[in-house]
Amino acid sequence: MSILTWNDQLLVGIDSVDSQHQNLVTLINRLDEVIALGEDHKTVLETVNDLVDYTVYHFQHEEKLMQQAGFNPEMFSKHCQQHQEFVEKMQRVQADAQLDASAISKDLLDFLVDWLCHHTLKTDKLMAISLNKGIDAAQIQLDRHEHVDILHSNLYSALRESEDRFKELADNLQALIWVTNTKSVPIFCNHFWFKTFGLDHSAINKQQWINTIHPDDREKVTSTYEQAAAEQMKIRMQYRLQSADKGLIWILETAVPRIRQNGTFAGLMGCGMDITTQKQAEAALAKINLQLEEQVNQRTHALTTANRSLELEKNRQTLLNQQLQETQSYLVQSEKMASIGQLAAGVAHEINNPLGYIYSNLNSLQQYIRELIQVAELAERLIEQLPADNPDIQAYQQLKQSINLDYVKTDAPELVKESLEGAIRAKKIVQDLRDFSRIDKQERAMFDLEAGLDATLNIVNNELKFKAEVIKEYAGLKPFECVGTQLNQVFMNLLVNAAQAIQDFGKITIRTGYQDADWLWVEIEDTGQGMDAETQARIFDPFFTTKPIGKGTGLGLSLSYKTIKDHRGNIAVNSEPGRGTLFRINLPVHPAA
Repeated sequence: MSILTWNDQLLVGIDSVDSQHQNLVTLINRLDEVIALGEDHKTVLETVNDLVDYTVYHFQHEEKLMQQAGFNPEMFSKHCQQHQEFVEKMQRVQADAQLDASAISKDLLDFLVDWLCHHTLKTDKLMAISLNKGIDAAQIQLDRHEHVDILHSNLYSALRESEDRFKELADNLQALIWVTNTKSVPIFCNHFWFKTFGLDHSAINKQQWINTIHPDDREKVTSTYEQAAAEQMKIRMQYRLQSADKGLIWILETAVPRIRQNGTFAGLMGCGMDITTQKQAEAALAKINLQLEEQVNQRTHALTTANRSLELEKNRQTLLNQQLQETQSYLVQSEKMASIGQLAAGVAHEINNPLGYIYSNLNSLQQYIRELIQVAELAERLIEQLPADNPDIQAYQQLKQSINLDYVKTDAPELVKESLEGAIRAKKIVQDLRDFSRIDKQERAMFDLEAGLDATLNIVNNELKFKAEVIKEYAGLKPFECVGTQLNQVFMNLLVNAAQAIQDFGKITIRTGYQDADWLWVEIEDTGQGMDAETQARIFDPFFTTKPIGKGTGLGLSLSYKTIKDHRGNIAVNSEPGRGTLFRINLPVHPAA
């Protein structure tokens, strides 16, 4: 979207000057686009240099016209002074940009648009009227209201369109989207928010909103929001709602401060999700874990009693006890993964249904737009065949100009195309989630290992995107027989561990290949903290973890090791403190042999 839109109201009446003004608008829009897209330093510098050079050329042309026509000397001097001040500012920006491309800020773009509009609509229009009509510039009065209307129409139309699109998108999301002012009063809430809180769109205030929260959570919620507003920080919390129809509803919410361009605090904006199903699953899982622990404790007690009476079998019973403890751990982890897999499959199914009709409707809309464009083109041809004095011609031209038909004919298909691409991408993520969640399938089948890696990367993308750049060096492995969902779980453990080992931002490299004709291998390497020899010797032991208490179970690598052994393969680690870690998995191409 252009930061400044050229229209006939910006014309001053001198063809050469108007043409140069249009080129300046194009250059300013190009600079805005370069900054928005994060282009490289060279491209930013080239764009700034083009803008400075063309501005100097434009100013020289204007000053020459005024000199030749005997323009008012005092106003000519003032006009030239404005030119010089603008050039000096842009040259300072040009010098700063040589050292740091971030010197080109949005403040500069606002200045450029504001200056161009004021200069064009005031100083240059005054010059053009004086030169075209031979009137002393000091005797000319301009309509200030027209100037302000044109300026506002140009500067803020894009912002209004952006806000409308945000609200339309928010109302169609199955998430709680809201915005508050500095007094924590909601000023915008999407449809899903009102539906979840059970409140009416027509009247919403802070107290109504607070009353829907569970009494035990109200103080925590209000104090957290007050702290976020006072310290202008990001927050993340869970709380409960009281619903007469749905009972207890759990909400997971993230909020960030809204900061204006001048640095002042404007309120909070947040996004929430209904995690009631997840909480119910966690409660059910905890109950299952307790039952399993009770069963294991009973068995352990029976074995301990037997050990006292059977001294000769003491060593064998001790070993059996250890094996039971490991089995219990694997059972607990399996139950957890089964519940998580069931939850993920349900979420994927629910998302896939609306995605289906969104995708179908977008395809239909794309066809409708093509047909409407054909109708518009046919109307264009029919208008050309009408007599020049036919009143329908003028009406058609006015309508065409008011709706900017040429722009709509090019932009509408692109909007639908981009929406289709987004729907296809979302559909791919949902499919990967469904495939990944089928952890209950334990039978062996032909499996594309590299496709499994890509699906796993899709699932853990949120864990990786802020921590590391992922580099894939695939060798083009052919599908082979294995339990693909189990291998995906191994890849997920290794990738998440790699991201957590990186402190700031680093790289994670994934490689595949063949070793001889009977073995294939996968390597996952990170640039994280690395491990010493003592840690490497224990990383595959059950319950061993280097993470803080509560952050890890110590079962991820242990289960990964067991999974690889069950596939008759092996897994090795190579690491040094401060130099990162490399895991290598070797698997037989023909496990049955």
